[in-house]
Amino acid sequence: MRSSVCVVGGGLAGGIAAATLAAKGHPVTLVELGDAPVPLRPTNEVWEGAEVKSPFTRGSGIGGTSNFWHSGLTVLDKTDVEGIPGNCGHRKAPIAYQQLREYYARAIALFRDGGQRCSLDAIEAPLAAPLEGFGNFGDAFRPKALLYPDRPFSTLPMIERAGRLHGLQVVRNIEVKRLVSYGNRRIAYAEGIDVKSGAHRTFPAEIFVLSAGGLGSPKILLQSADHCPALGRVPAGRFIIDHPTGFVFKAKLRRRMDMRPLFGMSGEGYKLRYGFALRENRLDLADFRNHIVYLRPALSMKDPSSYDFLKRRLVSYRGRTLGPLDFVYLLWHADLLFDAINFKFGLSHSTRYVSGLVFAEQFPDEDARMSFLDNGKFKIKWTFSEADRRSLTKFISIFSKSYSHLFEAFHMFPNIGDRLDSAGHHSGACRMASVPADGVVDADLRVFGTENLFVADGSVLAYAGHANTGLTIAALALKCCDAVSDA
Repeated sequence: MRSSVCVVGGGLAGGIAAATLAAKGHPVTLVELGDAPVPLRPTNEVWEGAEVKSPFTRGSGIGGTSNFWHSGLTVLDKTDVEGIPGNCGHRKAPIAYQQLREYYARAIALFRDGGQRCSLDAIEAPLAAPLEGFGNFGDAFRPKALLYPDRPFSTLPMIERAGRLHGLQVVRNIEVKRLVSYGNRRIAYAEGIDVKSGAHRTFPAEIFVLSAGGLGSPKILLQSADHCPALGRVPAGRFIIDHPTGFVFKAKLRRRMDMRPLFGMSGEGYKLRYGFALRENRLDLADFRNHIVYLRPALSMKDPSSYDFLKRRLVSYRGRTLGPLDFVYLLWHADLLFDAINFKFGLSHSTRYVSGLVFAEQFPDEDARMSFLDNGKFKIKWTFSEADRRSLTKFISIFSKSYSHLFEAFHMFPNIGDRLDSAGHHSGACRMASVPADGVVDADLRVFGTENLFVADGSVLAYAGHANTGLTIAALALKCCDAVSDA
């Protein structure tokens, strides 16, 4: 009989981990905070000094955020796993990129379960057709693909299927507060509260997998430090990073151009979007950070400063009917709404104006951290630092100079930090490392100092690059499953 497993969190990582381990023959209990799938705003967090706006959605219910995810798939750059050759010579993760790539391929197979033909090769393939006027992307830049399956992926069907076929047990409406150990190194049970009845619940198991999210998992570890000595010795909650995103420039092209190659429609079950990223040997130009900029067709040089607010309004519409004032607001911002819809559906590719949408990589910062307050809430200090600002400004300046021959006008917006929003991919607070002094989990996603506790979600990413983290999270969840089965 395989070891019993308790998985905490039923989102992207937790759903994959629970369903995969159940299929491997483990008796699995999946404990989830929510009931019906709904977006969830944070309620027990105090954000300190964050000029970049904090996350506006976090999924609750079986399937978690994957129920509302557009399934944008891309991979980390090799430099975000193995470091940059010649730059201090240190690795950024205790695994080789090739090993992670093998799990990427397995994760892609999960997303193809609905008959889609998307593949890792499609994500890594070069731009299919040259982009008119941009030539070979210049000496400094390269195209980086973001793949969107035609059918968005959610772990909800996986979880339901594992329940029918493999006996996966799902317990809803439980907020796990802490993990309690017996002895020094083994977790005995997860302890939580039924959010509807207020009843106290415990969940014993032989192995525990935390998949409560980039902020949820470190919260549980911080609350557990007094109940498990080993957890008091790992730097849980420190080194929080994200890849802040926002519109940082508008440009007018010297002539109308067809941007179709940047928004290629493959017709094989997915769409591709390409951005501009620095080549590996030119990362020194932006302080060795992997930023990326996407060009979106636009209608004018109008400052899109209200786009972030519009985006949050659109997200809030999920699951409810729009009111008259909502329609008025959307009509008032029709040009920005068109930009967003056009980018998603590819209605028009020929344009004279472009918006520059950037995803900025952050490096781990000792001052960016989460701490547990006496009132039961969590204080989170996370911001866009001066080093972040300097690197991103360099990156945009290099981009504008590299392609100055194409632009009649190029307006970089002032106060870059004020224009950015969180990408909602906070990571690093349970980061993967080679030694306990540097992180919380090892190469197998096992928490240092413990024998039967693993973390598998975005919190383990020490470097998130400029990429959507979903595919990486799925890959690491599968890697964790292999480690659990071998434990």
